[in-house]
Amino acid sequence: MFKLSLLTPERKIIFDQEITEITVPAKSGERQILPGHIPMVASLGTGILKFTEAGTNIAKKFVISWGYCEVNSAGVNILAEFVQSKEEVNLDDAKLAITVNQAKLVNQNLTDDEFELALTNIQKAQSSITLAN
Repeated sequence: MFKLSLLTPERKIIFDQEITEITVPAKSGERQILPGHIPMVASLGTGILKFTEAGTNIAKKFVISWGYCEVNSAGVNILAEFVQSKEEVNLDDAKLAITVNQAKLVNQNLTDDEFELALTNIQKAQSSITLAN
């Protein structure tokens, strides 16, 4: 077992929760972290964070986007810009975000940053829909 803390700049989602495993959407792909994992720091991508609570075998999932994951001897610390639970997903909003951002990609001349933001918004919305279903 090890501990998980999941934070955004605005709120503590989870603090020192005992877990048995976690899968993190890193920029370079999903990373599964088990107790005893070597220390590391990874940039987060956009996707679904999955972990299992210790003693309950209950799997929890959140959509996360942008931030950092630190693994140390005590556990995993995640600081993310965006975190969304299944209960917070609004399917209509997610579908609208996909439509709006796809239209931007097709119809507008975007800067590199605007293009990246539109892609990230589409990924967040698609991950939210996946989480809700």
